[in-house]
Amino acid sequence: MNNRIKKVIAITLTMISINVLYNSAALSKLGIVTKAYASESTSVYLKNLSLNKNDIDFHQDKFYYDVKVDGDVDEIKITAKPKSDDATVSIDDDFVDKNDNYRKIVSLEKGNNTVRIKVTNDEDYKIYTLNIVRGEEEQDNIYLDNINLSDGTINFSKENTSYDINVEESVDRITIGAIPDSDAYDVTIDGAKANKEDGYKQTVDLTKGKNPIIVKVKNNKNNDQRSYTLNINRQDSLEDKHVQDDIYLNYIKVDDKRINMDKDKTVYDLDVEDNTSQVDVMAEPEKSEYTVKINGKVVEDIDKFKDKIILKKGKNRILIKLQDLKNNKQRFYILNINVGNIRKSTDEHASVKCSQWILEDGKWKYNDSTGTSLKNTWFYDKNIGKSYYLQSDGTMATGWIFNNGKWYYLDSTGAMQRGWTNTNGNWYYLNSEGIMQVGWVKDVNGKYYYLQENGTMAKNTEVYGYKLGNDGAWIK
Repeated sequence: MNNRIKKVIAITLTMISINVLYNSAALSKLGIVTKAYASESTSVYLKNLSLNKNDIDFHQDKFYYDVKVDGDVDEIKITAKPKSDDATVSIDDDFVDKNDNYRKIVSLEKGNNTVRIKVTNDEDYKIYTLNIVRGEEEQDNIYLDNINLSDGTINFSKENTSYDINVEESVDRITIGAIPDSDAYDVTIDGAKANKEDGYKQTVDLTKGKNPIIVKVKNNKNNDQRSYTLNINRQDSLEDKHVQDDIYLNYIKVDDKRINMDKDKTVYDLDVEDNTSQVDVMAEPEKSEYTVKINGKVVEDIDKFKDKIILKKGKNRILIKLQDLKNNKQRFYILNINVGNIRKSTDEHASVKCSQWILEDGKWKYNDSTGTSLKNTWFYDKNIGKSYYLQSDGTMATGWIFNNGKWYYLDSTGAMQRGWTNTNGNWYYLNSEGIMQVGWVKDVNGKYYYLQENGTMAKNTEVYGYKLGNDGAWIK
């Protein structure tokens, strides 16, 4: 292949064949097909992951790596080879080709740099994350005014630049708002610009385990900047997974209210008034040598083992971790604070439909675990294996939608489509994340196609001097 066509298709993505389309029949009421889950194979794992500047202790089942490079290293070459030849690999959403030995050169900013490597085979994928720290990051005299989250809890202080945040396993996307001190500052969240007109918000996908999200605020006039790191841990049910050793708290207090504790009980529920926006949580250990953390923050005797917790409407889950570091013991307590007294009487609570699809006025909505309709967010239904978008009124979207600067197509059942899709007689291609693609693409048979600026596949024409046939394929 000549150099000209190589340059034209530099952004090429490997795609499934046109013949592989999504032909899903309707399922009862919602009209969605159930997905048959095969046993997980190694087809979406990496065989090897290496860097030209640093060695890493790679293992296919380890999906997060911390890497440190010198301050003068402004780029790094990453090689990510999949175990299966059928898999495709992208590094920071850019496809890396087998012919290039699955390599990409990534530019590094000073301080923290998050690089995500995605291995995809059909609809299955795995994501490996590199947190590359270049030198010692300089933090200038520039700040965020606040960070808010759609899930999880953050006790924000503009001087504190690192946060550990826990969310439940069901949370596969999180919306982060990062308000700067000044409207003159620019904000990026996970590498994407957060605009003022959108409330300085971006929605980020979460994988199981640790998700480091970098939030940067920058003054372009004098090049000052500051970075905040959100280590968002998407985990399994806390009640089932944590080891509980024989160490205990004396008591838990919320403001002036003492929780009636049972020694062997670790989960407690508390209702507070609808106008409550924050509370002081105190967790005193039985022994002074024990370490106490409230939502990942160490609280000490000098502060009466207390921390201020910001609350959102509905259910707020606070994780209290008690550790005996000398004897390697730990115990976890969970405090569920419900703002607005959402846990009503048993009869009333039973009438609320939680964690399920509901049909209202002929339109589908989805209620979360508290019975609240999801709004302005993506929702992945793990029972069906499909993603859906719930609009500002809570109703399920269908057709084309424009979200965070990207186009997606949802079929008549609301399911997000991937791969080749034909709508109104035009062919479009949506990548593994459902994002509409433009430019040159290549299928598994080695045929090249060109997708125009509006996403439609070009055919019976010439592009950059290359002739496309009736099926859209480049005629060599």
